[in-house]
Amino acid sequence: MMLRFLCIGLILLSQISLGQEIQSNVVVNALKVQDLDPSIATNMETSIREFINNRKWTKDKFKQEERIDASFLITLNSRSENSYSASIQVSSARPVYGTNYSTNMFVVNDEDFNFTYVDQQSLDFNLVSFQSNLTSVLAFYVYVILGIDYDSFSPEGGQEFYQNAFEIVNQASTSGGSGWKAADGDNNRYWLIENLTNQAFKPFRSMLYQYHRLGLDQMKKDLQKGEQEVYKSIESLLTIHKVRPSSFLLQVYFNAKSDELVKIFINAEPQVKSKIVSWLILIDPGNTKKYNSILEG
Repeated sequence: MMLRFLCIGLILLSQISLGQEIQSNVVVNALKVQDLDPSIATNMETSIREFINNRKWTKDKFKQEERIDASFLITLNSRSENSYSASIQVSSARPVYGTNYSTNMFVVNDEDFNFTYVDQQSLDFNLVSFQSNLTSVLAFYVYVILGIDYDSFSPEGGQEFYQNAFEIVNQASTSGGSGWKAADGDNNRYWLIENLTNQAFKPFRSMLYQYHRLGLDQMKKDLQKGEQEVYKSIESLLTIHKVRPSSFLLQVYFNAKSDELVKIFINAEPQVKSKIVSWLILIDPGNTKKYNSILEG
């Protein structure tokens, strides 16, 4: 009997140490599609959640508490038999060292999400051959989430995952689905991964490490030093702004970080406030009102 419990314990320990990388919350909103059987939306939700959470996306071992929190909100806009027109909002977060605080890493709203889904079908994906627009979009965003997360823990640590996301774009661009080509618009999956892999955006990837590992992760031990690193990380984005103003990648980044930046600098020294607000408004003018609140705090 003791041996049996020991074996069970080892199995459970193995499952914990080999846990998958993503812990996703998936919601499928089908309110706009009135003729859709609710069970289909529920099954779709379950299939997508299992596809993301149960698949092994990296070679690394993740403990349960190390899994990356992610959210996939899919809004179905219309349906024709098994074909759906939808949008998908994707976000991710990572914990800040030594705290109970999680920092937003990635927030994007993708309006070009068209796919086919047969109720209770298995979701297949292959990195080197296109299987479906549904799994290609999901896998693309998983790899982007992984790349950004890994970049925040080590300098350019996410390179492999960006390359995988770029390979998905190459495979999917001939599928006929929208959002995979440069000509499909300025703010789509193509431009997101183009920015992440373009040498002109190399300071962005260095910034992810400086902002998170050298900045946020140090704040509990040394608040002033951590704040200084965040300050310098934002300054480094000025070089990207000069070359590629209004780039999609910077828009996506500030979707995730604008509120947090206000909280970080609301109590900073006046000269620091003045400088950081001027930089933020220059790089991210859409949030000017929000950044000006730093000066008022």
